[in-house]
Amino acid sequence: MENITSENILNIDDFGAVGDGKTDDSGAINKAIQQLITQNGGILFIPAKTYAIKKELIINNPGIYLRGASPYFSVIKMLDGFIGRSAVVFEAKTFQLSKGVGVDGGLTIDCNNQKAHGLTGIRMYDQASLRNVEVKKVHSEYNGFRFIQDVAGYNIIGQSLLLENCYAERATDTATAPMYYFDRYQEVNLIGCKSFSSAANSETSKESAYHLRDCKGFSFTGCSAAFSENAITLDAQTKNISGISVVGQTNEEISGFALKTIATGNNVIETVTILPIRSELRGGAFSLKSCTKTTIYALSMPVSIDSKSSQNVIFSTSVASVSNSSRGNSIFGLANFDIPGISILDALTINGYTSDPTLYLSDSTGQLKSRIEQKYNNLRFLIRETDGYKLKFALLKDNLNDASNIQLSYTVNNVNKTERVLIGEPDSGGLGRRQLTIPN
Repeated sequence: MENITSENILNIDDFGAVGDGKTDDSGAINKAIQQLITQNGGILFIPAKTYAIKKELIINNPGIYLRGASPYFSVIKMLDGFIGRSAVVFEAKTFQLSKGVGVDGGLTIDCNNQKAHGLTGIRMYDQASLRNVEVKKVHSEYNGFRFIQDVAGYNIIGQSLLLENCYAERATDTATAPMYYFDRYQEVNLIGCKSFSSAANSETSKESAYHLRDCKGFSFTGCSAAFSENAITLDAQTKNISGISVVGQTNEEISGFALKTIATGNNVIETVTILPIRSELRGGAFSLKSCTKTTIYALSMPVSIDSKSSQNVIFSTSVASVSNSSRGNSIFGLANFDIPGISILDALTINGYTSDPTLYLSDSTGQLKSRIEQKYNNLRFLIRETDGYKLKFALLKDNLNDASNIQLSYTVNNVNKTERVLIGEPDSGGLGRRQLTIPN
């Protein structure tokens, strides 16, 4: 067990913090932070008590971690009339001085429904992590966790951020701000994070549990969202969003979308992967706008795809619930009950080279040898020869009294012909049979 009295681990009680939940301890805690800055970093230890604050706690140097004695009983609580942007603010003075900060060992931030965010990270860059952090009683117009860029460094991307076992919940039923908000961050991992965006069974929430604006390279593993309008919103405002993966997500009472995408101008959202979501009660739908190269395992959830989206892959157990108003997307219906699925491998290409519905069949060498297409309302079977595909057989849609619905290809004097098979008179093929013929 570490010695919390060592010079690199400062106990806030040693700087005058009381921890009775009533006395304003913000001055004492900020004094301890300044001492760590003087010592070029270290750990700020928060004992298992409730420390009330009237002003924000600012960490603006690298190498400083907050460490609680308990995730539940080491508490920072905002007092009524709180002044500041957030209870805790990680804010780098310069781009180079933003590494190695975070919360370790667990901490609860009680926002007490004050008009401020729970925890804010500004321009965080490399080796930043938050573990076992709980933010509760968050005001409806503010974020529990907020990661942004300051005005001076807005073109810089924050990166390499870890949130593990973090938890956030609202103070009231109504919410209009995301619980987790990220603006221009990349290489971020959220593991086992939870968002209770409104009270249970609330119908009034109009926000997202997780909102990513102009972000790249995010992974959600084993996270959950409950009682919000949207679980995850991807918002491409000034640049493209890419490289988002969601694995093991749980959604409960999501009234809007499990995934909602927003794109402004020519910005796109690409390479997003959503593996099956465990939904309790309502789990939301999927709304894809300006998306490309996205893979969604929607299962039975509805999916809408706008006209600006293409090259997306949707796996669904209810293909009818996929609204595909754009072209170039692949919708795969998954097998139900005891009906086996289809293994496509590389032997079958669907609609690969023509606007007509077409199946291309290939041999083991990878060369296309035949195709089946629907063209001119007819079903045509073609074989590939040296000079292209040749029609060999067709099923025709229209019916004639003296002709079949079969069309065949044949050669006469080295000339290729394609003719409908004609139907002869009654008994022309023997008693009770008609003869089938083609022209010479």
